[in-house]
Amino acid sequence: MKLNLGCGKDYRDDCINTDVSKNTKADYYFDVSSETFPFPDNYFDEIYCSGVLEQILENKGLINALNECHRVLKIGGIITIIVPNATLPIGHQDPMDCRKFTIPTFDYFIEGQEHYNNYGFVYGFLSWKMVSIKQNENGIIIAILKK
Repeated sequence: MKLNLGCGKDYRDDCINTDVSKNTKADYYFDVSSETFPFPDNYFDEIYCSGVLEQILENKGLINALNECHRVLKIGGIITIIVPNATLPIGHQDPMDCRKFTIPTFDYFIEGQEHYNNYGFVYGFLSWKMVSIKQNENGIIIAILKK
């Protein structure tokens, strides 16, 4: 079972597609930053999350989104997070992007990392394991995390 979180125009037939905007085709509509996802615990094998997290303004919204992803993923499930790198112009291009990410930002979510132990845990993030992280030729960070 796969979840396409914040699908926008990228509706995927092999996923349950969600979005906040009813101006797009989705299977479910809700705000990832403030709502409990309408799925049971440990339901999904994979989550695809592209162009979503950088548009969450409030800190508690980011915590909610990532922790809800953690809740609905099965143990061993993976989330693919795609965000622009804030160290490059692409990270400042979209006027709706209000949260900035760099590759080291992910250390705040990863179990055992100093930034997680000192800050991320205190902020309230549930811990993840890093599978891989890279930046593509367009300056987009692709991080794969495991529950």
